[in-house]
Amino acid sequence: MQNSKEQPVQRRDEPRRRTRLRSGKVANMNGSFLIDCQIFDRSQKGARLRLSESCQLPDHIKLFDDEHNTLSVAVIIWADDRDIGVEFLTGPDSVATDGKEHAALGGRYYALK
Repeated sequence: MQNSKEQPVQRRDEPRRRTRLRSGKVANMNGSFLIDCQIFDRSQKGARLRLSESCQLPDHIKLFDDEHNTLSVAVIIWADDRDIGVEFLTGPDSVATDGKEHAALGGRYYALK
């Protein structure tokens, strides 16, 4: 017997891959910490994030990946309660910073500005 459920239509340009559940931090474009998140699916062009709680975010954010210690600029392309989908506008660590922002987000205590 076949499953009657249809598979969702894939609209990604690149295949996504499940990541080992890992933590991240969302900052605004000025580098101020906004909220913790978990990084779920990830592709070369984007990711699915689960926020630690529901909140309003700006359209453009910076995502710090705790595991890889990298910082990327992204735009939010969809949101559903605590889950958001982002498209990367820059690759990891191509964000121009003076090093303080990167060090602060990667540190044990990350309350910024």
